[in-house]
Amino acid sequence: MMKSYLIKFVWICIIAVWVLSVLPNLISTYWLFDLFSHYKLQYALAAFLLLLVVLFLFQKKRLAVVLLTVTLLWNIGFLYPYYFHQDPVEATDQADLKIGSINLWSGNTDFNAVQNYILKEDPDILALVEFNPFWEKNLKPILEKYRYKKLLPRSDNFGIALLSKIEMKSDVVVFSPLSKPSIVGNFELHKKPVSIIAMHPDAPLSNYAFKSRNEQLHYIVNNRSTFAQHLIIIGDFNTSSFSNHFDKLIDDGLKDSRIGYGLLPTWPANYFAFQTTLDHCLISENIEVLSRTAGENIGSDHLPISVQIRLH
Repeated sequence: MMKSYLIKFVWICIIAVWVLSVLPNLISTYWLFDLFSHYKLQYALAAFLLLLVVLFLFQKKRLAVVLLTVTLLWNIGFLYPYYFHQDPVEATDQADLKIGSINLWSGNTDFNAVQNYILKEDPDILALVEFNPFWEKNLKPILEKYRYKKLLPRSDNFGIALLSKIEMKSDVVVFSPLSKPSIVGNFELHKKPVSIIAMHPDAPLSNYAFKSRNEQLHYIVNNRSTFAQHLIIIGDFNTSSFSNHFDKLIDDGLKDSRIGYGLLPTWPANYFAFQTTLDHCLISENIEVLSRTAGENIGSDHLPISVQIRLH
């Protein structure tokens, strides 16, 4: 009797992991379904463990094995590109550009950890989200290091800042009526115009916020020609690499800087088992990634990211 209940429970788990793996990408227009698209690694591991259980526990196992194999391969299909080997980067006389992004988190008070991380990484361009008056005050030594900057401190979670050591003209932009503010910077590197967009869309925890986030993301796709051919988009996108809405960005001539460097999940910082990829750096095809890392825990609920790039 106990074995019968156990088999029924395993079947419930098999069906659940299959539904959670596939449904969010088949029906991505509803905010709640989209939330479940972010955990492909966890679903792959669950499918693998369930497959082991089925092989040892079930007598009639063919259907369960087929369903779990399909589920496992479905999730691996999303994960595989991030671990695909990259060709070695060719040496060049051109200087590289180091950019970074930090979700400071409005509840974080460990400004020493944040400051030390920035000093250690020393990026040429840095995006800060959830930038509020507390962070403006306590990161003053850092802010003074960057001659070119645009600051928009806010008391909610949508303050933002873009700092640059390179001469840059920056403006606060609201892409659509529902969007949260972004900062668009324009600069030249090796006489090539470059646009960088620092952004932090709404967290899609309601239908309204879901629509707001998507409008902000899709604006860039629909208005690509208004930015320089060399384009960088960086920040906390409040979507993972596995959402259909994220795919719309990389289907339009942009690429995920993570490719070849692993998933590098950034949120939630303190719960490794549930981590996914919310903090991104997207680049146009004419930009090469030389290195890509996720930093240590600096008191935020997000890990910071650092990317070294080269223009072509």
